[in-house]
Amino acid sequence: MNNVDDDSNDKQAAPSNSSTDPKIDYNTENSFGTLSMCLSSSIFQSHSYINHRYNFAQPYSISPHEYFTNIARHTDINAMTTNINNSICEVCGDNSSGKHYGILACNGCSGFFKRSVRRKLIYRCHTSSGRCMIDKANRNQCQACRLEKCLQMGMIKEAVQNERQSRTDSQVRINSIDLHHNHTEKIISAMHHLPFQQVSNITSNSSSHQSSTSSMIKHSHEYDLVNKLDDTVYIISSQILLMIIKWIRNLPTFLNLPICDQLILLEESWSELFLLWAIQYSIPLDGGGPIFHYTVLHHQNEDEKSIHDIFYIFKQLQLDPIEFACLKTIVLFRFDIRTLIEVKTIETVQDQAQITLAQFIRIHNPTQPTRFGRLLLTLPLIRSIPSIFVEKTYFSRIIGKISMSKLLADMLKN
Repeated sequence: MNNVDDDSNDKQAAPSNSSTDPKIDYNTENSFGTLSMCLSSSIFQSHSYINHRYNFAQPYSISPHEYFTNIARHTDINAMTTNINNSICEVCGDNSSGKHYGILACNGCSGFFKRSVRRKLIYRCHTSSGRCMIDKANRNQCQACRLEKCLQMGMIKEAVQNERQSRTDSQVRINSIDLHHNHTEKIISAMHHLPFQQVSNITSNSSSHQSSTSSMIKHSHEYDLVNKLDDTVYIISSQILLMIIKWIRNLPTFLNLPICDQLILLEESWSELFLLWAIQYSIPLDGGGPIFHYTVLHHQNEDEKSIHDIFYIFKQLQLDPIEFACLKTIVLFRFDIRTLIEVKTIETVQDQAQITLAQFIRIHNPTQPTRFGRLLLTLPLIRSIPSIFVEKTYFSRIIGKISMSKLLADMLKN
């Protein structure tokens, strides 16, 4: 098959991480070793894969910046941060043009993936090894390995299919969910198929009101707008929750804990993790993103106003994906719960996350000596939002009368 692609005008690849970054040996005696494993996504579970993919001399002999950049890139629901134009394609290493089908990618790789999925193309590795190197220089040499790497790095086939799906079809799929069924398996299955679509422009129609519009028409329009935002928020909320569970299920340190500890940690932290993911997803969007707009339109109580304030604080701080990854780990591994069994292990992981966060800030934000403290102070603000409020606001139509604790337990198992 002809290996011609349409990305011949690709830009120069972004430079690799500086070799001057301080190196830390992540062995069992180093406090970062456990944290390295706990933050790893499924892509980083295999030591042999890490060595093969990144050519590391040993699994954890890398700088904190390099290792946690890789972790954050593959575990965060949204890698589009404020420096997105300086990011690299996760498939070939060329300059990224943004987020495509779930990951940061260049136009060449995103176009290749879209064509391959839409045309249902089947490729064969030209070396029959299935291990061809895919980078900017030779990404067109083996289409089979390139497609495999697109999938391996997190590109989503359904995202390509959803581009062709009308909003009507999507809405039918949403409304077909049995929102009050007493079997969580069906809820989880339905959540997996909710279209995670781009909706940042959904509020644009709100500016179309004319001063002469009657009160009845204006209120009707506002009602329709809120309903559209409600649907959008439930879709995004479901996908965020699935991403949280997927992230947690790929943390070796977490999975090594007793199942009772796992359930306790998840139940205690899920709403805080949800808000962190929502914040990271929404910040790069104009106006704060759909979940941000939702909290503004529903500013009826202090909790919603608090979420608004928290979004604003994070927007001012402009967190790096690595900082988000550390905060999520700190939130998940709470050791101040009396019923936990492996308290010492959980405490150690949280301590390591704080140390890593402090070191990263010292290296990459040396002019902000108070940044570490400011980031930690955001966590009590997030924790102040009651989980029952998050559940009712963002999940009531999805889970119906099912308790969130039961849903989380079933999702963790399944």
